[in-house]
Amino acid sequence: MTDEKRDPHPEDGEEIRIGAEDPDHGETPIDGEEDELSRVKTRMAYLAAEFDNYRKRTAREKEAIVSFGNERLLLAILPFLDNLERAISQPGEAGAAEAILSGVRMTYDQLLAGLRKFGLEQIEAVGKPFDPNLHEAVGVVPREGSPDGTVLAESCRGYLLNGRLLRPAHVTVAQSPFAPSGDGEDAESGSAGREG
Repeated sequence: MTDEKRDPHPEDGEEIRIGAEDPDHGETPIDGEEDELSRVKTRMAYLAAEFDNYRKRTAREKEAIVSFGNERLLLAILPFLDNLERAISQPGEAGAAEAILSGVRMTYDQLLAGLRKFGLEQIEAVGKPFDPNLHEAVGVVPREGSPDGTVLAESCRGYLLNGRLLRPAHVTVAQSPFAPSGDGEDAESGSAGREG
């Protein structure tokens, strides 16, 4: 009787002796099985990592859909906010006009509070430095006493949706008055001063 064990499930009709060396490769079939098992484990780890990345990516996409899904609705409502702001900024007559203005202010505040629940934020622009990421310059006004690039007024308020720009503020920006260009009398006197 021999001590060799036989595989009860040979492949391709072959009988493989466990513990005996493979004459072609110089290693035992157990080592080959361990290599195959190692390859399968590596592949499974790779697939698990791929699936985890896919899960994280879809979670981020879902979060973006939830955060920015109301974008079209909010863009449609913004003109109403603009008109309410214009109505509030108009000077009113005493008496009845004050009551109407008070009602419009309350409606504006209520609408704005409701939109904040959806992630809408107003961009404060007046008195701030011009920021091309948040503001759109619709005019430049020469102004002494104001630093260059300071927002003087806004014709249309800007809004953020969950921290992302929804609409830039349309602003008028201060610019220091233009210095003489060097043409005319100043240029002549400057060149004469350099010669003499």
